[in-house]
Amino acid sequence: MRIESIECYPLSIPGHPYCGGHDTRKNAGQYGSYIESQHYRALYTMEAQTLLVKITTDDGIVGWGETQAAIVPQIIAQLVDELIAPGLIGEDPHDYAVLRDRCYDRMRDRGHDGGHFCDALALCDIALYDIVGKALGKPVHKLLGGAYSQEIPCYVSGVPAVSVAEQADHIREWQQKGFNRFKISLGYGVKQDIAHMEGLRKELGDDPVYLIDQHWCYNLNDSIRIGRAFERLDIALMECPMDSENVAQYSELCAALDLPISLGEEFRTRFRFKERIEANALDIAQPDIGRLGITEGMRVITLCNAASIPCAPHVGSGLAPYAAASLQVAAATENLFLLEYQPTQITVADEYFTPSICPRDGSFHLTDLPGLGVEPIMEKIEAHRMA
Repeated sequence: MRIESIECYPLSIPGHPYCGGHDTRKNAGQYGSYIESQHYRALYTMEAQTLLVKITTDDGIVGWGETQAAIVPQIIAQLVDELIAPGLIGEDPHDYAVLRDRCYDRMRDRGHDGGHFCDALALCDIALYDIVGKALGKPVHKLLGGAYSQEIPCYVSGVPAVSVAEQADHIREWQQKGFNRFKISLGYGVKQDIAHMEGLRKELGDDPVYLIDQHWCYNLNDSIRIGRAFERLDIALMECPMDSENVAQYSELCAALDLPISLGEEFRTRFRFKERIEANALDIAQPDIGRLGITEGMRVITLCNAASIPCAPHVGSGLAPYAAASLQVAAATENLFLLEYQPTQITVADEYFTPSICPRDGSFHLTDLPGLGVEPIMEKIEAHRMA
């Protein structure tokens, strides 16, 4: 079996905004083709943008991959075409780790150890696992050593609202569906963030489990102040309170708080995680399989296992191959904390891929379908392919 062709599908699907957990009523205005937030630095999109790759073998097996590409997916597609595909055509997809590393090494000395080049690597790596799983008639988690559980606990990510009362109403609706773990996007100021979570506790009591995303908004002193308040409120995790480059300050923050500190969604290699593990600069790792790929993602998880650090795979903007790959990896993760569930993204994923991967009663559920276990509805995919 050899890789015969590689085809990219940059997509833009209108009517499905992804704004990193904040409410679209808090948008600050247009930035070229994208949106700025009133509070967060990152750009967001009012459409579901992503990049899929279709890799076909000479015996007709098709594998699908996806990277997290809510911004300029067409640029990543060009990198696949020009820098990744020539290293894969004619090769055996069973050699996925070797192929990934050889492609990485071709640009490593030029400083491409992150960013869009690694995103291009990740989606092709995911597609190769899909191929191998289909060739063997096994789900990807079987290729990774098996599943520690058939039910993968998750948390609802975002719960966008413009007030505590409105957000509490949304949380009650989720609780009626069997979900009780929620990530709340804050970063509005020290007093505002503390008051917001005090308000939610007052509205809903001690039962809901809260994870807080701070979107890299604070310095060390303010992060400690907020963290100590969140400890009193029994918050389960505080994500990315400071710029992730500040390794030494994250070490100080982790030492100062009992509240677990998480980060990692922006890292594309195990080396970024290794630096922080060695510096005691994170308590829970958040590898993003859409940015790492499955090969490198499992290497990160192995590092974390050796250091007794739980993993909570990050899942952002994307469709079914990205979410399904994250689910397969989460199932094979020994020290799993939780998996992220993006309701708006899973909703659109279920429109364009089959079968549904939507979680039930607070958990994702594995199947025995081969590969990633999802297939595109091609006429719908083609309708939103970017030129």
